[in-house]
Amino acid sequence: MDTRYNGRKWFLLAGLFTALYCFNVLLRMMFIKLGIAIWRVGDVGEFLLVLVAMTFFVTGLLAIEERPEASVAPTHHDPKGGDS
Repeated sequence: MDTRYNGRKWFLLAGLFTALYCFNVLLRMMFIKLGIAIWRVGDVGEFLLVLVAMTFFVTGLLAIEERPEASVAPTHHDPKGGDS
């Protein structure tokens, strides 16, 4: 199974929510600098956008992480070649 693409959808979602957060910051800057009243999410909304983006990012990292070798069942080999 190719693990390179398992986390792609999670990273895309993380990027989408990060872009939404950046767009909201841009709208807030326009409101402050130009006085344009445009709908935007508040402080709690910004927190939730960043939280969801971080959650998707960590989920993507966990999806592409390789299994440690300790979790793979070791093969038992008798160096003497006997049956035991």
